[in-house]
Amino acid sequence: MEMQENKAYSCSDFLSWGMLALLFVYMLSLNFLMPLHRDDYWYSLIWGTMDKLAVWPDVFQSMYAHYLTHGGRMTAYVVLSSFLLAGKFWFNLFNSFMYVALIVLMYWHSQRQLTWRFQPHVLLLLITFTWLGLPHFAEVTIWMAGSCTYLFTAVLILTFFLPYHFQALGRGLWQGGFWASLSMLILGVLAGWGIENTSATTAFVSVCATFYFYKKKQLQTWMLTGCFGAVLGMVMLVAAPGNYVRFDDSKTKVLYHFTNLIAAGAEALLYVLPVVLFLLLAWRVLRACHEKGAAAATENRKLDGTFIFSSVMTMAAIAFFLLSYSNGHFFSTWLGPLLIAKVAVPLGVATPRLQVQLFNTLSGLEEMLIYLLTITQLYRYAFTKLSLRKKDLRGARSGWGEIMAVHPACWHVAAWLALALFNHFVMVASPRFPARATFGSVTFLLIATAGVFTVPEVRQYFLETARRKYMALFAVLVLLPMMAATLNQYVTIHREDGARMAYVREMAAQGATELEVAPISIKNRVLRHVYFEDLNNSVSRDLLCNYYGLKTIKLKE
Repeated sequence: MEMQENKAYSCSDFLSWGMLALLFVYMLSLNFLMPLHRDDYWYSLIWGTMDKLAVWPDVFQSMYAHYLTHGGRMTAYVVLSSFLLAGKFWFNLFNSFMYVALIVLMYWHSQRQLTWRFQPHVLLLLITFTWLGLPHFAEVTIWMAGSCTYLFTAVLILTFFLPYHFQALGRGLWQGGFWASLSMLILGVLAGWGIENTSATTAFVSVCATFYFYKKKQLQTWMLTGCFGAVLGMVMLVAAPGNYVRFDDSKTKVLYHFTNLIAAGAEALLYVLPVVLFLLLAWRVLRACHEKGAAAATENRKLDGTFIFSSVMTMAAIAFFLLSYSNGHFFSTWLGPLLIAKVAVPLGVATPRLQVQLFNTLSGLEEMLIYLLTITQLYRYAFTKLSLRKKDLRGARSGWGEIMAVHPACWHVAAWLALALFNHFVMVASPRFPARATFGSVTFLLIATAGVFTVPEVRQYFLETARRKYMALFAVLVLLPMMAATLNQYVTIHREDGARMAYVREMAAQGATELEVAPISIKNRVLRHVYFEDLNNSVSRDLLCNYYGLKTIKLKE
């Protein structure tokens, strides 16, 4: 593997490595604090039985039954079952490393260079956008079952893409030979046998890349074996008999496939809003630089009274929602019953299920509004202060085609954006599309976003001026409060669930079959960075009961 290295290390190098080390330690802390939850108990049993995994052959027996009766995600679930057998201690180390590996791989792909000498501002922005943008963060990066399904398979896919990507850049990683071909075959099967939409994307990319190198007369054996492995993995995933058992149980109208696509995309957009706004900001910077030249890099607008007044009102709204958030959520507590009484009851839809769903939705209302208002205000300030509003560029005559032709690095960004969209629309084939399944699409979007720094004008505008300090300040102000709040919530969950589970294990060992336990006090999720569905959720309750041989377990009133 070709790496860009120099002998002398700089402060930027140590700063970047320090950020990655701290990120590893932080994620390790969250992983240790996160208990086994929901599907973790399910996969701790040999599939289709009430017997717990005890020896390694049990894992393969369980996965064989799973493949035949439930689904074909073998790469993810073999790893999950193996760690459930080995112990969560080893998973915690592994998963924290996987998260850091995801950041590094996204950096390499976005900057088009394999290096341990990271640009610290780009790395920090990528860490920040990953924290904000990944859908249902805790479910896909901390929870054991979800992380094996999404985080681990994404790392495999980005690793699989590396040889193809850098070969296209003219900096091949493989010299050919038997071991390269075998490695790509195995990696292709594992990456293709992951989850449905990213599996299809992986196979698609490998086929297109192989055909491209064939047309360029640069085809090598490892490209063919990698492509074959990815397609084979996808076929093994899709052809699993268990998929069709589940499909028969969840048939929906074709229309719902498209509405699910829209709903999942809309929810994902809430998380990636700062990423999308930054992409728009970078595009307008490029347009301004293309039209005005270097003068665009120094232009700053004086803020007018209208902007100042609207900003004061926005800050007042943020302060109000912060007050509600820290004082028992009085706003959402007032809003919920009002919506039931004034909307649901007159419409005749005020069912107990709707009330529970409404409560779950409103439980995160304040923090979501704080997040959206803060992000919007920061970007409004940036667009206004830097004279990058739409009306500021109204006189610009250059179209996107002309700009892309002058700045070829933009095509790299566009390719990753196209891949994100392709990965999203592949899910139209699925009858269900939970927002967490946009993980792959968001990952490709994050690579595209960091990729804007390979455009010289954008890089100069943000990284070679004092603006890099403001970027770093933005990242720190967003990350530190959210990370601190998330860690605090997990400390509470670890303490309360630990005491509760000790009681459950003790009573189950004594032969008790009906238990009553105290609820977990945590109600806020910090933008989905905390994941814990308490035992009033039927899935959480039933899976725990199955694992411990209980008839029922309920929460104290």
